[in-house]
Amino acid sequence: MLLGRVRSQSDPRTLQLRSYVDVLTLPVPPVREMVESTPAWPMLANDRFNCCTSAAAGHMIHHWTAANQRGVFLTDDDIIRAQAQLTGDRLMECVSMLSALKYWRKQGIGGHKIHAFVSGSKADDADLRCIIHLFGSGYVGLDLPAFACAGDPKGWPDIPWEIPASVAADAAVPNPDQGHCVAVVGYDDQSLYAVTWGRLKTMSWEFFQRYAEEVYAVLSIDWVAENATCPTGFDSATLERDLILTHANSVSKIP
Repeated sequence: MLLGRVRSQSDPRTLQLRSYVDVLTLPVPPVREMVESTPAWPMLANDRFNCCTSAAAGHMIHHWTAANQRGVFLTDDDIIRAQAQLTGDRLMECVSMLSALKYWRKQGIGGHKIHAFVSGSKADDADLRCIIHLFGSGYVGLDLPAFACAGDPKGWPDIPWEIPASVAADAAVPNPDQGHCVAVVGYDDQSLYAVTWGRLKTMSWEFFQRYAEEVYAVLSIDWVAENATCPTGFDSATLERDLILTHANSVSKIP
């Protein structure tokens, strides 16, 4: 199993979630949010290349379309193609989430473009609950600690992301050199549910709070059905228009 996310990058022109969605005044998201979308997840080449930023996008596309009964599966080749274009054919080179998001918006991944993306507060429970409820999933970057990447990598997909009580302090420090990007597709009061390495992995809220460095909401027509209502019942048409208009006016010139 491989990773592939470089250290967090910032751009002052990136839209901020709380400029458009007042998390504090929205109806409180449900205690449990999980749109059942699929019994299986593809690996999307993240066992061969450092392509987690594109693989997470592929998992989000699959989740969105499956939840809307369209069920689009991207392939390893789709992700490898995106990784090659992002890195200049250096497939083992890692990619920033911001670069992947800009590419996803402009070029598309597997034929699927997004309309816009907005940044949430890192490791903020309320922001991530809101993002999953409104946008179907969160695009989340983690600085994984040593204990999360210990042992045989083939066993990593099946190990829940929790902080063991007995873990040594030096093994629990967030490591920016072990950056990983995942699609978070659900939560309950105990855990989050992240897709990575061909699995739906549980992640404790404590783990998220300690190791999340980047959180993005991604607006895509793949999540919004033809009647402009997402599967959670939120009418996103007005929000979509505002985000697309603001994105076109504010960040269309981002390279």
